Amino acid sequence: MYYVPLWMLAACLPVSALAIYLGLRDTEISRPLLYVLTVVLSPVLLLGTAFAAVVASTALSAAFEEPAAAPEDPAPRQEPSREQNAPPDRPEPTVTEPTVPEPTGPTASPEASPSASPSASASASASPSADQ
Repeated sequence: MYYVPLWMLAACLPVSALAIYLGLRDTEISRPLLYVLTVVLSPVLLLGTAFAAVVASTALSAAFEEPAAAPEDPAPRQEPSREQNAPPDRPEPTVTEPTVPEPTGPTASPEASPSASPSASASASASPSADQ
């Protein structure tokens, strides 16, 4: 889709204003009111003309455009079902999830660690003055 550039609309605005002025000039409207109506109605005339041009261009383009030739469409292919592909004497394999074995290694309890025993904590907290 093509859009009308703004510079073209700005260039056509004085032409629209002149057309409005010439159309209202011979009426019995006072000069100040004639100028106000020219300023107010010229953009309306310009936008109406641009809209009519776009509609006419679209209609003429659709009317004179040659229809595109439809490509030859072969018969729709059907995907073979899964039952037709599998041999009848073998059942379909079932998928089982692998199981993770539980770890059975030795585990240490807090009571068995050397830092948890009272004698280890007493020797670790000995003062340095006693060693000298």
